[in-house]
Amino acid sequence: MTDFIISSESIMDLSPTYVNQLGVSIINSNYELNGKIFQDDFGQSLDMETFYKNMENGSSPSTSAINTEEYLEYFRKLLKKGYDIIHVCLSSGLSVQYTCLVQAVEILKEEFPDRTIHPVDSKMASAGVGLLVVKLVELKQVGKSYEEICKWVDDNYLRVISYTSNENLEYLARGGRISKASANIGNLLRICPLIEMDDTGHMEVTAKIRTKKKLVTTLLKRMEKNAIGQRDYNDYVFITHASNIEFANEIKNAVEESFPNTKGKVKISNFGPTIGTHIGPGAISLFYWGNKRLA
Repeated sequence: MTDFIISSESIMDLSPTYVNQLGVSIINSNYELNGKIFQDDFGQSLDMETFYKNMENGSSPSTSAINTEEYLEYFRKLLKKGYDIIHVCLSSGLSVQYTCLVQAVEILKEEFPDRTIHPVDSKMASAGVGLLVVKLVELKQVGKSYEEICKWVDDNYLRVISYTSNENLEYLARGGRISKASANIGNLLRICPLIEMDDTGHMEVTAKIRTKKKLVTTLLKRMEKNAIGQRDYNDYVFITHASNIEFANEIKNAVEESFPNTKGKVKISNFGPTIGTHIGPGAISLFYWGNKRLA
């Protein structure tokens, strides 16, 4: 039986130690900051504290999608070793990466007719991609076959739910998610927009909330309504932050109090530079397994 690999991208925004423990294969994207090119490699080339301090001081980093040639080079090394691959990609609603991924897969079908790559458009970003990857690793560890995991991921990837917010609306305005005028008013009124990922992998503002305290309450209420098992939810919860560890810990404590079975399963990590560039310092996201997006 052919062995297979679970593969993804550095935009999954988990800690490098955790990624190593998972044993997944990773392709890194690149970004530019102050005229220098860095790898998005879980903060190992440039630590995230320094990255966000640069943004707060006025730097405007830029990101680039993984292109077809980069995917070809990455996959060829794995295919030559005899592996089949399940690759989980950043949402096609946020980047052209998935298009490049599919182009590479089609080319490699001719080069490696006996090997298979199953591309997964996660319709998700950051640790939401990581949450999906962790589940695939778990399925592989309990002996599920390549075909079984491919079917499972195609049937369940939209069950990864995300809630994102940033009290500083400047970066959301830069990315076109909200207007500059709305950002100015929101900042003045201390508005925390609640942003969710829809089934097409696009970000949608679903609520405008006054104060962080009310934001936490809203997150818990929505999670209680939609989480698999509701208050008995017992799977992982991932929280990512952009230079906002205190608020991340506050949310972690609130989740563990409201969902007792999650104790020990709530993990905090940094937004990496690819996602952090577009969401900005201060941002926070929560990811969990739910029944329906935008519920």
